[in-house]
Amino acid sequence: MRDKFDEINAKIFFEKGLKLFLEENYENAEVEFKKSLELYPNRLSIINNLIKVYIKTHQNIKLQVLLDKHHHLKNEETLLLGSAYNEYFKENYNEAIKICKKITNNKNLEDEASDLLIQINQKKKNFLKVLNIYKKKLKQNKNNYLIYYNIGCFFLNLGKINQAYYYLKKSIKLNPLHHSTLWNISICALSLKDFKTGFKLYDYRFKKNSVEIENFKKLKTPENILEIQNKSILIWSEQGLGDTIQFSRFVIDLLNFTKKITLLVNNKLKKILTNLNTNINVIDYESLDFSKYELQIPIGSLPKLLNIQKLKDINFYKLNLNNREVGKNFDNNKFNVGIAWSGNPNYAKDEYRSISFQTIEKIFFLKNVNFYKLSQNKKNIEETKYSFYPNLYDFSDKSFYEVACLMHNLDLIVSTDTSIIHLAGIMNIKSFLLLNFNSDWRWFDDIQTTHWYPSIKIFKQNKLGSWDDVIDKVIYEIKKLN
Repeated sequence: MRDKFDEINAKIFFEKGLKLFLEENYENAEVEFKKSLELYPNRLSIINNLIKVYIKTHQNIKLQVLLDKHHHLKNEETLLLGSAYNEYFKENYNEAIKICKKITNNKNLEDEASDLLIQINQKKKNFLKVLNIYKKKLKQNKNNYLIYYNIGCFFLNLGKINQAYYYLKKSIKLNPLHHSTLWNISICALSLKDFKTGFKLYDYRFKKNSVEIENFKKLKTPENILEIQNKSILIWSEQGLGDTIQFSRFVIDLLNFTKKITLLVNNKLKKILTNLNTNINVIDYESLDFSKYELQIPIGSLPKLLNIQKLKDINFYKLNLNNREVGKNFDNNKFNVGIAWSGNPNYAKDEYRSISFQTIEKIFFLKNVNFYKLSQNKKNIEETKYSFYPNLYDFSDKSFYEVACLMHNLDLIVSTDTSIIHLAGIMNIKSFLLLNFNSDWRWFDDIQTTHWYPSIKIFKQNKLGSWDDVIDKVIYEIKKLN
């Protein structure tokens, strides 16, 4: 009787897990699958779906534990797929390919194995192989919206916006309600400066990403700009530091409708953005009290609320730090340059936007120039090389506010697409942006200047992954300024 009861419960948990998985609610799907697996420890269908959860969520440690626990089933093809992904997560790409070849003849797993081969070849920059795999998939099934979606994302990742748009629109015709497709269409539209379409769909970022918005739903979100007149509003930043800095201009625009505005930001930005405008109250999460506000708006939704449709609708407001007590006496006989060549490694496109120290280091041979590393992320292997360059000073231990104060004393800021360049831009400090070919939508297709920040000059890659020409141009420009 107990076995029958366990079987019924295992099935219930399993079916709940499947439903949650299809809804992309992977965290709760994992919980249900694990409950089911406790009742039936060696059921391959349950193990297979847990593997899929860990693959989707990139939980390589949990995947490894699951595979080790069921090592006696290692030759089962469903576990072979998990083993292939396990090797992929460990960057053992050739080993992962070998395992994939063992299961590509299995019709049930062929599609998943080819998906992994796509990811491997993307990592190895074998883009033609990726495209050939996608073409094969399309030939087999021309009505699968996910294939068109994935091809669109592939081109978007390469910076091929028009091609990406083409395939994403094909995908949305087949499945008009696919949230991730709508989100990526918004990115394509914004990249092409189609703000009306782009910002209209930009809220689909909440459907795609697991953003913690439940607490903010306690307050109503206005659908029309007239709704906020004379209302007490909470604007909250739900993205990175650079995004918050960039979109903070739209908070100032809201002052035309109400003077009762509070901006909720990451603690790293509080002291800086307090200087945004005297009529804007800036707080961090420790000071948050929902009872004080009538309405709430995510900062990324402000352009839609403000009906931003053209470049001329985007205003620039210079941020002046009222208090610059953190300073440094730089050598006035040298040309002083703040530099940031890498950003947060957890960013999805960090491998494209960040520059290796080995590639950037030739800039430090410039004579009569001192460089000050401003980015806070550290890469231990690189740090051992800093001592070889007596004109390179590491300021990565400074707070974001201290960095902002120090910037005022520098002659130039040089940065890849990080929060440092947004900080320099909003303070109107002369800056060079080293921009990857497949750059973020916010830089549009601009290759020299940007409407967002008048003090920034862009140096953009001519082709994907090629930084040498960019750095050579920057070296030439610094020589002219020095």
